[in-house]
Amino acid sequence: MYEGIQRAHQVLVEQLASFNSTWPGLVVDGRVWQVPLLNEQKTPDVLEVREVDGQAAIALATAALASHQRDVGQAAGTVMRLPGYFRLQASVLPQVLAINASKQAVTDEIEALRLALGYTPEMRPRLLRRALGAGVTTKQLQRTIHAFDGAPRRISFTWAGHTTSNQRIPVATVREQLQAEAESRAQQQGIPLEQTPEYQDLRTIANLADDQVLIKHKVVAPHPRCTLWFGERGEKWDAIIKANLPVFLLAGEAEPKVSALRDFDRAARGRQRGDVKARAEVWAERNLYLPTGGQRSDVEEGDRVPLKTSSTYRLGGITYESPA
Repeated sequence: MYEGIQRAHQVLVEQLASFNSTWPGLVVDGRVWQVPLLNEQKTPDVLEVREVDGQAAIALATAALASHQRDVGQAAGTVMRLPGYFRLQASVLPQVLAINASKQAVTDEIEALRLALGYTPEMRPRLLRRALGAGVTTKQLQRTIHAFDGAPRRISFTWAGHTTSNQRIPVATVREQLQAEAESRAQQQGIPLEQTPEYQDLRTIANLADDQVLIKHKVVAPHPRCTLWFGERGEKWDAIIKANLPVFLLAGEAEPKVSALRDFDRAARGRQRGDVKARAEVWAERNLYLPTGGQRSDVEEGDRVPLKTSSTYRLGGITYESPA
């Protein structure tokens, strides 16, 4: 039953091993910042990071790239993070693109099995653990490795403390899930279907068409991010990526200006961004909202020119927030 997932994962493991045997020999310089593992599903108010460079940084990076298992003491649902960068003598972009494609292949195999078994989307991590072992973490396996075929003039590492994740869900899918939950509760508790909370929830979205799309809003835990500038001085940033793993860059003639990652301090966090989109409530109890049209303001994307440097990067989606 799980052979497809296992085969796809084996391809990924072999590619990562090959990559880890190649890129360290190309390193000009680089460094990483060790972030403490979380022993509970909650980010503490303070996270102290430790800067590492040289061969020790390379060793930490090769281990992090290949790690799909939770470490000792690491809480379920959390990820090991190792932000950093390495400037290389030659491009590794083709290898990184192949690895990311293999990560997607594992995801596709999980989804194919889920659909074949008729399971809900929430079962994806469980299917992965059944296929590869109880200690495997979906988030660490699926996260993107980033590489850029360019030499940035500036690199900045910061903490993203007010980030949200937004999943697009058809109304028809929400109805099917609620209907199944309502029928299950009615049978287990021996009550009429119309008296279940899920049936009442169905009435909440009765006026929406099946082909309408809702946004499921989820607050993302604070995480490090990396901002890159490749253009001339005075121009806006060219890429902002999640810094869960080190980013691979080409070494230029001049060394880039690097702003190191500092300790995370919740009390010292600034206010939330001023350019987030307001959400139109549909079903706040389940964090479901109508998509907000329009583009981000000039604070971030605006009329940005697409990044010309070949890379793994692509611009993300819209940030949503409840009205003040």
